[in-house]
Amino acid sequence: MKILLVNPSWKEIYESTKIKAGVPYSPVLSLAVIAAPLLEDKHEVKIIDLNLFGDPDTSFREMLEEFKPDYVGITFTTSLYSQMVKIAKLAKDFNQNVTVIGGGAHSSTFPEETLKSSSLDIAVVGEGDFTLREIVSGKDKKEIKGISYKEGDKILSNPRRDNIANLDDLPYPAWKLYQLEKYKTTGLVAKLNPAGWLETSRGCIYECPYCNKGIFGNRFRVKSPKRVVSEIEYMLDAGFKEIHIADDCFSTDLKRAKDICDGIIEKGLKFPWSTLTGIRVDKVDEELLEKMAKAGCYRVYFGIESGSQKVLDSIHKKFKLDQAEKAVKLAKKAGMEVYGFFMIGLPDEEEEDMKKTIEFAKKLDLDIVKMSITIPIPGSPLFNDLNKSGLIKTKDWSKFNLYAIPEDIYDHPRLSWEIINKYYNKFYRAFYFRPGFIFKRFMKGLLSGTMLDDIKHFFQTKW
Repeated sequence: MKILLVNPSWKEIYESTKIKAGVPYSPVLSLAVIAAPLLEDKHEVKIIDLNLFGDPDTSFREMLEEFKPDYVGITFTTSLYSQMVKIAKLAKDFNQNVTVIGGGAHSSTFPEETLKSSSLDIAVVGEGDFTLREIVSGKDKKEIKGISYKEGDKILSNPRRDNIANLDDLPYPAWKLYQLEKYKTTGLVAKLNPAGWLETSRGCIYECPYCNKGIFGNRFRVKSPKRVVSEIEYMLDAGFKEIHIADDCFSTDLKRAKDICDGIIEKGLKFPWSTLTGIRVDKVDEELLEKMAKAGCYRVYFGIESGSQKVLDSIHKKFKLDQAEKAVKLAKKAGMEVYGFFMIGLPDEEEEDMKKTIEFAKKLDLDIVKMSITIPIPGSPLFNDLNKSGLIKTKDWSKFNLYAIPEDIYDHPRLSWEIINKYYNKFYRAFYFRPGFIFKRFMKGLLSGTMLDDIKHFFQTKW
C-alpha cells in the first residue's frame, strides 16, 4: 500500500505572535514514529511537511498526483483543525477512494465530531503507532481498537486501545523519510542544524488543568537508558546535529535521567542538546544538572508558570517558588543557559498575581523567557470547567491559538482581556528592556557571534 503522511503548515498560527522568531523548525517526530511500523511491513510511505512550501495547497496536490496514495494520514492539533479540514478535502477531491485518516490530541478528544465536520474517513484515538499499521493492513475496521470511523451514514466508535506498555518495543523513527537539510531552526532555540526531537518517555503524572492528556495519559512510561542512548546514536547517524527532548518531563524519574546522561558520557557522544519542552523545577538536583551539562546539555527549560504561590497552588503545580529559584541557580552553576516558561490569565489569577509573575521572572535573571496566554485546550480539565460554566464562547477551533489574546474563545472568570493583554505585553517589555539584560545579551552576542541574529529576532518580535 502507498501511504502519504501529512504535516499541516503552522505558519499562519505564529505569523502575528510574539514568539514568531523563536518557533522550532524541525522534522515532525510523530509522523516519523508512526511511519516506522509501516516500513517494517513493506508499505511505501512518504511524508510531506507543508511548512516547507510557499504554496502548501499546490504542493500537496502535486504530491497526490505524483504518489497516488491509497491512504492519507494527517496529524493535527486543535489550532490546525481548519488546515486538516482543507487537506482532507483536497485528498478526497483528488480521489474519492483514498482513505483519509486523522490523528492527534484533538482527534482523540472529539473523534465523532471531527468525522462529522470533515472529509476524514477514520479518526485515530490515542496512540497511533500500531493502530495505523492495522488500518492499512486491511483489517476489518470493527476489529481495530482506538478508532472512530464512517460506515455509510453512520459514525461508529471502537473501544480505546491500551497505551503501549514497553516503549522499547517501538521501532526507531523513520527519519530517512525527511530531507533533513531543509530544516533550519532559529538560533534562539538551536545551536546547530538540523535539530531533531527525541522521545524518551510518554505520559505525565501531574495534574495541570490546562493540559490535554488524551493521547499519552497520566502514567509515566519510559524507554530504557540503553535504548535512549542507542536512539541518540541513530539520530546522529541520520544527520541530526542537535537533539531536543520531547518528553512531558524528562526527569520524572531522576535515576533514569542520570543513567541516560551517564550513557551518553560513557559512549563519548558529543552533541548539543536541550530540554525544549520543559522540565519541572522540583524534579532536578545538583547531581542531575551537572551530569546533563557534562553530557552536552547546554540549555534547560523550566515550566515555572507563575510568580504567585497562590496561583501555582490553584493549578496543582505542587512546587514552591523557592524551589524554582534553587533550580535556576543550580542550572546556572552547572554552566547551562536557563529559559523560563510562564503563563498569564490562569483561572484564579488576579492583577496582583500578574505583577508578581513579572517581578519573579526578573528576579530569577533567566536567559530567555516565554509567556503564553492561558488557552482552554479542548479535552483539558480547564476547558471542561469553563464549558460547564458557560464561559466558552466558540468552538471554532481555528481561533484556539496558544499565543494570541483569546477574547473570542472564552470569558476569563476574574479578569478583562484588556487587563490580561496589558500585562502580557508588559511582561515581555519589563523583562527584555532591562539595561542589565540588554548588556548581558550584547556581550554574549559579541562573544558568540550571534549579535546579528539577536537584532533580527528583536525586530521580528511584536513588542
